[in-house]
Amino acid sequence: MIIFWYLCRAMNRFYLFISVFMCSLTALAEDTDTNTVRDLLAETEVAFEASGTASTGDYAPLWLTSNRYGLASVEPFSTYERVLAQRLIEHDEARRWGIGYGLDAAIAFGHTRHFVLEQAYVEGRYRKLKLTLGAKQQPVETKDIELTSGGLSLGANARPIPQVRLDIDWFAMPGTRGWWQWKLYGSYGMMTDGRWQKEWNDGTGRYTRHVLYHEKALYWRFGRTDILPLTYELGLQMASQFGGTTYYGSSRGNTEMRHSTNLKAFWNALICQGSDETDGLNPNTAGNTVGSYVMALTYHGNGWQARAYWERMFEDQSMLTVQYGIRDMLIGGEVTLPRNRCVSKVAVEYLTSTNQSGAVYHDRSPNIYDKMNGRDNYYNHGLYTGWQNYGLAIGNPLFTSPLYNKVFGHEGILQFYNNRIKAWHVAATGDPSPEWHWRVMATLSRNWGTYNIPFDDRYRQGHLLGEVTYRPRWGDGWQTTLGLGLDHGHIIGNSAGAQLTISKRLKMKK
Repeated sequence: MIIFWYLCRAMNRFYLFISVFMCSLTALAEDTDTNTVRDLLAETEVAFEASGTASTGDYAPLWLTSNRYGLASVEPFSTYERVLAQRLIEHDEARRWGIGYGLDAAIAFGHTRHFVLEQAYVEGRYRKLKLTLGAKQQPVETKDIELTSGGLSLGANARPIPQVRLDIDWFAMPGTRGWWQWKLYGSYGMMTDGRWQKEWNDGTGRYTRHVLYHEKALYWRFGRTDILPLTYELGLQMASQFGGTTYYGSSRGNTEMRHSTNLKAFWNALICQGSDETDGLNPNTAGNTVGSYVMALTYHGNGWQARAYWERMFEDQSMLTVQYGIRDMLIGGEVTLPRNRCVSKVAVEYLTSTNQSGAVYHDRSPNIYDKMNGRDNYYNHGLYTGWQNYGLAIGNPLFTSPLYNKVFGHEGILQFYNNRIKAWHVAATGDPSPEWHWRVMATLSRNWGTYNIPFDDRYRQGHLLGEVTYRPRWGDGWQTTLGLGLDHGHIIGNSAGAQLTISKRLKMKK
């Protein structure tokens, strides 16, 4: 009740602000003679959202905080008040050109930052080409973000990274009559969590600042649903951290190491070449590179759909080919049922990451002529602080994020201490009526730690989530979501909690 009262009070305060803001924009639109400006303002959506989480244990239940683009806290008690103004570029689907923009900010308590600039972007599209400038929440390919445990290399668990991104949307390969389609994108950006890393660091470990970021992907799709109700998708995703400066704490004499940011560094990130200062006579790929092969096979039924998907992760050059076999992967399936009042969609996933190219790693030497690329140590790196942003895994949240490192006795150290995992994950959603929506998720994992620092036993951890959303007909744009979460196990401990989120969406009028 205390959380509900607090959220309602905050809603009244911010609702007044949003109303005045929208009236000002409407007046501006009426004063101009440009119909295009009126259309842009009319399609702008303004929203306010307030959320509060309360739980037992040292941390909030995992599924109350994960896969929310970093706008959540692992702390047992947290709140935020959020204001979003955006225009979706999808409003211009019928036009050759399109314009989209968004500004999304929150005041938070119990989070890594009191002020969170979640999104700030502008994007433009001409035909199949789209250019995005800024930080924007991007979708997770081949998976339903509401049901999945998350992508392995790229996901929705951490805050978006500011980037300059160029997309080429689906287009048909000439001569294939639409049976073979392509989609690709590439981007460069910069990590913004350097100051937070310095503050959160315990003084003995390392942190980084001004680290650059690169991301690219290529997807193929085969099939035409107007002829055959079966499509197959194949893709390659890659991303890397490079440049910037690594700072070492007192354990290394408070030293620093600057990494190259010249044009060659940008080129090496694009083609996955180069080397780091510490590679010596055995150069590896420059920076911290991760990637995934993804596949999906979809059957499009009459009013229903079934999809099977698969993702295989790789670090640096290890597992880029099948030299070490295919042992680590995420494999899943989801079914969208015909319209009914009970269950709308069901998903099942299995994740295994225990192999990591094997337990042996050594470079070539005068005595050993064959190089073994084992011990990939997923999400960790020797120079950078790993595949995280503001302490949360950029990929799958089942890889225990550094924000939880207190349970491993390494609070303040930016490193992943649990990346060898096997897990089962099931989830379902339903829409009993236009007003009601529900979601349930259940995950059970077995955890071995890492090759370098293994657990003394195989630890189990379970995560449960039950969530109900109410969109009243009498309250246009209002939405209330209540989530109940439960964790039990030896990784992030036992916890039970509740999360209440209230939001109001408003659309500009012509």
